[in-house]
Amino acid sequence: MAFVAFEFVTAPRISAVTPSPGSSLARDSFVISLDVPGAQRLHSLAVRLDGRNVTLSVRSAAQRLYFATGRLSQGDHTVSLTARTSDVLRPRLSKSWRFNVDTIPPTITLRGVRSGSVVTTSPVPLRGTTEPGATVVASAGAQRVRARAGSRGAFLLRLPLADGPARISVTATDNAGNATRLHRSLLVDATPPQLTLTGLEKVEKSDTPQADVIATDAASTPVVTMILDGHTIVTQTTSGQITIPFDKLPEGLHTLVVTATDRGRHVTTDKRTFLVNSTDKLGKATLIYGARGRDVKLLQHRLKAQGYYRGPITGVLSRGTVAAVKRFQTAIGIPADGVVGPQMIGGLSGRIVVIQSQHRLYFYLNGKLDKEYPVATGQAAYPTPNGITHVVWMTKDPTWTPPDSPWAAGAKPVAPGPDNPVGMRWIGTGFSGVGIHGVPAAEGYSIGSYASHGCIRMHEWDVEQLYDLVTVGMPIIIKP
Repeated sequence: MAFVAFEFVTAPRISAVTPSPGSSLARDSFVISLDVPGAQRLHSLAVRLDGRNVTLSVRSAAQRLYFATGRLSQGDHTVSLTARTSDVLRPRLSKSWRFNVDTIPPTITLRGVRSGSVVTTSPVPLRGTTEPGATVVASAGAQRVRARAGSRGAFLLRLPLADGPARISVTATDNAGNATRLHRSLLVDATPPQLTLTGLEKVEKSDTPQADVIATDAASTPVVTMILDGHTIVTQTTSGQITIPFDKLPEGLHTLVVTATDRGRHVTTDKRTFLVNSTDKLGKATLIYGARGRDVKLLQHRLKAQGYYRGPITGVLSRGTVAAVKRFQTAIGIPADGVVGPQMIGGLSGRIVVIQSQHRLYFYLNGKLDKEYPVATGQAAYPTPNGITHVVWMTKDPTWTPPDSPWAAGAKPVAPGPDNPVGMRWIGTGFSGVGIHGVPAAEGYSIGSYASHGCIRMHEWDVEQLYDLVTVGMPIIIKP
């Protein structure tokens, strides 16, 4: 029994091999070794590399067998050893194992992340492909995450980053230790901008209020957009405070929508509805839906007196009052927008209607025909324009200034007086160079015909009477 034990202990065996089974090496030439205690008792030794007999290249030192591989190709390789021994319990010794030669760094591809990209979420998702089984590490500053590529090389890392510029690196390392690294410079903008809107009261007593907007963002300079009553009034890139004054807002309800948009397209919105109530005098300010006060009461009274409003006198420009305003505007021939502006105010008290084919001017007071006058309108070469306009300005005893027209070439200005070509009164319209005016007595014969250079001529005594009836803003409707 003692002999058997001795034979077992001293029997040749393979205790270790280099490279280890299943390993990958990042070099293509190295030494293969086998630690074989009792190697001196081997005979009939045969060593093969990828099926090629390399026994003659094998050297021994102490308890180790080794040989140089020479340059190997990329991929898997197999080493096998067989030998005989003098041991009765282990008369044959064999070993076979594989290793891999891989000297090529892995490729690595990131999808959807380029230098200069704006990333809108954090953690930042980093998706891509590399060599199957490779270890992928993403880092930026103190942040570091890792993952292993799947069987098809796909990987996903989620790197937590604060808003702002970031330089990230992504490294893929294969099983042989070959590594490839990519760098990307990004802007992380995962948080919506901060927006504060102040300066507007629920009821503004001034028609020139102002709004103060503060917009900030951790990653970028936001774009601020202000929309008043559906119309964009400001689009500005800013990081800080903007003060926006509003000029001559009509009385009534207004809606202001302010948005701040960052590079990541996150949008923060603030919306305010406020009432402008700057005066109680009808005609001093334009009125829109929601206006209130004594001026609105007077508006409702006048609309009711002319049969356009049937509701209660509330002093609030309600939807019912707006509908009445639109009916009145349609009746007098001005745009039915529901806005009580100068033409609307003027039309409530009076309006002028000129029918050129009749050579007549009709003046309506409080919705009823009050005066009728003969007129002269433009001759064929200088026709009077048809359409809707209003009284723009008025003056007594005007100085006639020759217009820039061939018919007035060489003419000189004429001072006020009975021989002035435009008489003693001028009622200017919104049509350029066209007014309602008198004529000297010597030209009274032209009234009732197409005789003027575009203006509307009247007898002097008629235009002086009309002048005292009209106001600036009063509608003028000229028909063929």
